[in-house]
Amino acid sequence: MAPRTLATLATVLSAARDADAALTLLQEEAWELDRAAQLALFMCDSRRQLITERLTPGVDGVTRIPLNVAIDHLPAPIRRVLNSAQVLADFGAESDDYLKLLGIGVTQHGGILSVRGLTLDGELAGFLAMHETRRRFGPRIAERITPALDLFALAFERIAEHDARFEAVQMLEELTRDIHTEYNLTVRGLKAELDEARAGSAAPQARDASRIAELERALTQAKSENERRLERLAAVEEQVSRAVGKLEEAHLNLHAQTQQARAHADVIYRIEMALAAQTSEISPHDVLAKIRAALALRAS
Repeated sequence: MAPRTLATLATVLSAARDADAALTLLQEEAWELDRAAQLALFMCDSRRQLITERLTPGVDGVTRIPLNVAIDHLPAPIRRVLNSAQVLADFGAESDDYLKLLGIGVTQHGGILSVRGLTLDGELAGFLAMHETRRRFGPRIAERITPALDLFALAFERIAEHDARFEAVQMLEELTRDIHTEYNLTVRGLKAELDEARAGSAAPQARDASRIAELERALTQAKSENERRLERLAAVEEQVSRAVGKLEEAHLNLHAQTQQARAHADVIYRIEMALAAQTSEISPHDVLAKIRAALALRAS
């Protein structure tokens, strides 16, 4: 993959709003290298140790298929690589068997299935799978697209954190509505009973007066309970605010990493351009000087 394409991919991935858009961009990059290459994104539930969904990009968009496959069905070496979320691993001769297990449809069998883990807060949140045809000569597509997979991992983490923040705010709003609704229903019911008891006797007897006092105590307890719930709600809001702050800080760190990846891509591009421009008229010493200049520009 050309470094300029890699830098462009870093830019568009940083602007992707959801996993579907980012996955479509990555699939287009794979097709630029090999039209037979097929990508798929698998979402995982680390708590239940299950693969819960498969996202398959195509020319008509991304197809989502629910799954219920245990992560333990994958070989132990593959699981270790997925949890590390740093390198690619392939299934080798067992690729076709695991294509069937994961439900990946390909036009040609007998290829190689490779996977790369995606983590969030140290837990496996999903993994990318890529099937490619076997090549007799030259590097594999998985090796050439590795920098793009790393950029996708950064985008995936940013999108997942954004979704988690949105879900936390939504849950907080629902909790607030439920508390207020329950409080209002309780207060209205107690007031109705109190008004009914007061209206039933203009000169209440001892039994009626006792009932009124009981309802008044219940109303007071309901108000106290509502105050306690509001205090708990305030504590939850403070925790969510802190979590949002941490997520924003993580987003800034991801942005810095993306910028660093772009800078690395630019240095690689300059170095390859210097190597490609080498002719009989340009000495290796001049080429080495250009490479040192590109590295010095990166260091500054």
